Amino acid sequence: MLHGWGFPSAVFISLYEQLAADFEIEMPDRPGYGDRAGQPKAALNYINSSARLTSPTLVIGWSLGGLTALQLALDQPDMVTGLVLLAGTPCFVKRQDWQPGMDKAIFEAFRKQVTDDQTLAMQQFVRLNSAAKPDRQTKIELSALSGKVAADALIDGLDELEKTDLRGLIEKITVPVLLLHASDDRIVPVAASHYLHQHISSSQLVELETGGHAFFLQHSSEVVSQIRGFL
Repeated sequence: MLHGWGFPSAVFISLYEQLAADFEIEMPDRPGYGDRAGQPKAALNYINSSARLTSPTLVIGWSLGGLTALQLALDQPDMVTGLVLLAGTPCFVKRQDWQPGMDKAIFEAFRKQVTDDQTLAMQQFVRLNSAAKPDRQTKIELSALSGKVAADALIDGLDELEKTDLRGLIEKITVPVLLLHASDDRIVPVAASHYLHQHISSSQLVELETGGHAFFLQHSSEVVSQIRGFL
């Protein structure tokens, strides 16, 4: 399970608790996150360190973690048995030929806010991760985790989100892929998962009506059911 930007791997605890009895699960933290918060800048080496696979594995990735999961499927096709992408996208920031992403000006303004006032930026990010109709428990869980990330790791992750564009490569992915996305996601438009579904022939798409970007917190039982059905 590969977490997204801004929150450590503990964000997956509700999924872990429902799956751990039947599966061997690893939830690596990116450098600078959670238990690795004291480590030096190394986010861009994440694929070659924490997430490097040594045995056949189903990879679950959320948002930025989904980009890492896609890259693993491209780099280690013999090790990745399947992908589950939660709010996945092949390209996070809008480009001239790519609209289902975050507007570049908004992205740059948020990067500046993270640099100037990390606490305020993360409070805003917690709100954006929640559903359009806010779920109180989701906000509580994310708020508790939002301070467990080093500032350097946040900036490195934003650099990674800005630069990564896998659109030209994803058609090479042939392993089974389950795409789960909420229609009211305010960070990654659901159109990004529709694009992935159209360009990965082995994919299936399940669209939830509510839950926001972190929908797997509010709808953990349904997400676990989808994962078990996919397996």
